[in-house]
Amino acid sequence: MPERRFEHVMELSGLDLSKPDDQTMHFLWQIVDEGVLGASKHVSLGNQLLLHILETIADRTEALRRARLAAGFISRTRGQDTPVIGNSLSLLLADLDKIDPDRQAEALKQRIHEWTAAADLRRQTLISSAVRHLSGARGVMAFDYSSTVAAIVLALAKTNADLVVVVPESRTIAGGARYLDEFLPAGLHVRYIPDAAIEHGLADCDVALFGVETLRADGSFLNTIGSRMIARLAAQQDVEVYGCTDLLKLDTRSYDGHRPAPAIRNYDHPLLDALKIDGIERADTRAPELEVIPANLVTMLLTEHGPVPPQAIWMLGRQTFKP
Repeated sequence: MPERRFEHVMELSGLDLSKPDDQTMHFLWQIVDEGVLGASKHVSLGNQLLLHILETIADRTEALRRARLAAGFISRTRGQDTPVIGNSLSLLLADLDKIDPDRQAEALKQRIHEWTAAADLRRQTLISSAVRHLSGARGVMAFDYSSTVAAIVLALAKTNADLVVVVPESRTIAGGARYLDEFLPAGLHVRYIPDAAIEHGLADCDVALFGVETLRADGSFLNTIGSRMIARLAAQQDVEVYGCTDLLKLDTRSYDGHRPAPAIRNYDHPLLDALKIDGIERADTRAPELEVIPANLVTMLLTEHGPVPPQAIWMLGRQTFKP
């Protein structure tokens, strides 16, 4: 739904609150209507939105109430299938009611200011730990763009000038080209191959790296379609499989069995746009956008806590997100 931000307007109206200002609506367009892409970017924009509300509404009680309502709306919409967004907002608001009401707004602002520094530290810790763990790798396959995977590969290449990077291009979202934007200017040796040649490309690799859209409590994770196929082929060729993720991407609902099937979308744009065939509109291009990579195909999860076996995610998640 490209206009979901207006649901928040209706929500506020039902509470006899005025319409959000234009800047707030722009933030919501960027986040819930995905005017810009990327879960990590949406976390940052959500924080900026809360700061904007807290700093532009003079009445602190009203500002805090509107900030809470905006956070709840983002969590229910954009955060519904992307846990890092809801998790981040939940942690920001956690135990806020235990603080003196007159200080809650300022406390929330302080938490938001501290969040970016903490997120940067987690990211750097994850990358450093991953590079140490993968230091012996001679070849890496990077499938579908992930900023975390890109950062790991770039850091790894600094320690190994002979590192071979194999990037298969998927026709679903053309994520491989995004890697080229970062790898080629850095001077990396890149093999850019069609995804039909993945099995051939794995012969040059001892590691396959994946970003993680959603992490589940059983150690499985979701990523772009094609990921599970690569993980299965990698297992056959003794290539290690790693998911690279901040633990904030853990979907805590999965502890209670919430593991919905990935959503179906159509791929008319990448598959049909260039074809001039009578009746082409009758071709059905529907397929999942994401798929589950089961824990038994995963060597380790590379996290800010270091390399974690998939079966250890259950307890680590419990310790991080206390009930």
